Amino acid sequence: MLIREITATWGGKINMGDYNSAHLELTATALLDPGEDEAEAISQLWQTVQESVRVEARKLAARRGARVDEIFAGLPVEAREKSTEVSKWQSLD
Repeated sequence: MLIREITATWGGKINMGDYNSAHLELTATALLDPGEDEAEAISQLWQTVQESVRVEARKLAARRGARVDEIFAGLPVEAREKSTEVSKWQSLD
């Protein structure tokens, strides 16, 4: 059997808060050169799609953190201070 092309798909969901989620998925296809090692090509393609999805996931996670800061920015000072105190307690567990 001669393999000419390989395809890899990888993805997942990220909880964005407020009952929202983002679905990230990437599919990539590679054409193999004659004599190219199929196992090595599969491994490289798999690593490529995983890393690409992870990069985009980090961007979304950063936006999610910014959104939380925006929400807290609208709270009264006393409520912000209390939420910060609760966060400190939770991080000690």
